[in-house]
Amino acid sequence: MPLSQVNPIDSTLQVAREPPRTRLTWWPRTCGWISQILQSDADRCQMYEVREDLLHVLYGRPATVLLVGISGATCGVYATFRAGVWSAMLLGLIGLALVLVRHRCIIVFRRRFLKTRCGDLTPWFAAFALTAIGSSLAWGALTFVCLATTRDPILHTAVLVCDVVTASAIAARNAAAPRIARLQLLVMLLPIMAAVPLTGRESYGFLLLLVPVILYGLSVLITDINQQLVQSYRSQLKLSILSTIDYLTQIPNRRFFGERAAAALDHCNRARQPMAILMIDVDFFKSFNDHYGHQAGDRCLQNVALILRDNLRHDGDIVSRYGGEEFAVSLQNASMIEAERVAQRLCDAVAAARLSHAHRPDGVSVVTISIGAVTTGDTHAEVDATDLDALVRSADQALYEAKRTGRNRVSLAPGCEARQHEGVA
Repeated sequence: MPLSQVNPIDSTLQVAREPPRTRLTWWPRTCGWISQILQSDADRCQMYEVREDLLHVLYGRPATVLLVGISGATCGVYATFRAGVWSAMLLGLIGLALVLVRHRCIIVFRRRFLKTRCGDLTPWFAAFALTAIGSSLAWGALTFVCLATTRDPILHTAVLVCDVVTASAIAARNAAAPRIARLQLLVMLLPIMAAVPLTGRESYGFLLLLVPVILYGLSVLITDINQQLVQSYRSQLKLSILSTIDYLTQIPNRRFFGERAAAALDHCNRARQPMAILMIDVDFFKSFNDHYGHQAGDRCLQNVALILRDNLRHDGDIVSRYGGEEFAVSLQNASMIEAERVAQRLCDAVAAARLSHAHRPDGVSVVTISIGAVTTGDTHAEVDATDLDALVRSADQALYEAKRTGRNRVSLAPGCEARQHEGVA
């Protein structure tokens, strides 16, 4: 459910929808398949925001990734020149190449999405999975070759130490994707057990017991870290929701409206699409509170908010409680004719609900609303179409005009009326 249409907050926190994906090609299909294989049902069922935060953990600081690749390549070069094992150098360079690709992906990801939301998560998850598992496979093969084909104790010690250190780093860093992390550990550490019988050293037999213990311990560590990360990001998301939802009406508040409407305005301007702002006020709400009491007034605002929310066009439209008995609506890709049509529908819906208001000075017996509307892309309007505050002020002026001329009506901002009449003509 989109945040612009939030029901009372509950423990599920299902508040956002994953951005729509583009038409499937072979690469998105492949990414989706990889994501399905390497993520559990619980991982895939996490909220989009939580999964995005976990992806940011995977695409963290790139320095440690580079160090792992350099250490693997160094061991490969050492094995080649000390024991003439050219396959070790090849495996080390393959691992380094995959690490460099992942290093580059991390840099691009952080530049692009450090301050903005990521779009489709699956390509980035797939890129991480392929490079991470690929480099771990290369490192595991390098370990096997170094242990099984050389008799150099210094090289053996260096490879085993690097294995354990790298495995620990994977458990801590990649716990945000537990299946990938566990698979990395398996392809890195199991070759040690496979190579022990080929080393010809009985003293290495203890590794057959030590490696499973390390695997089990690191697997438990991955589970614990993943649970802590998920819980932390769920808590942060809940706090974020609470800070952007109006407690009384359970629709977005003024802060959320300002952030989302500004982003929508920027998008519409770049796409050369019109955008409309509606400012809405409940007619004679003070007299309603005076005669029915504040609790009844709260219920009135809740009902009006529900009606407004249910009579918008689609998820891209945002309704919020702007303050007191005033609401604000933003309509993407809406001309003045369309904005007036939606505004009139909102007016009619509130009046049709027949919420009793028997003490209005004008003699009307039900709750009604007045609406002021303004749109961008209007050559007649005397307002900066790129300034959200100016648009809100213009819609407010139209709202005051609607209230001055009788209430329960829609008034268009100066200049917008002229354009609307031109469109009708």
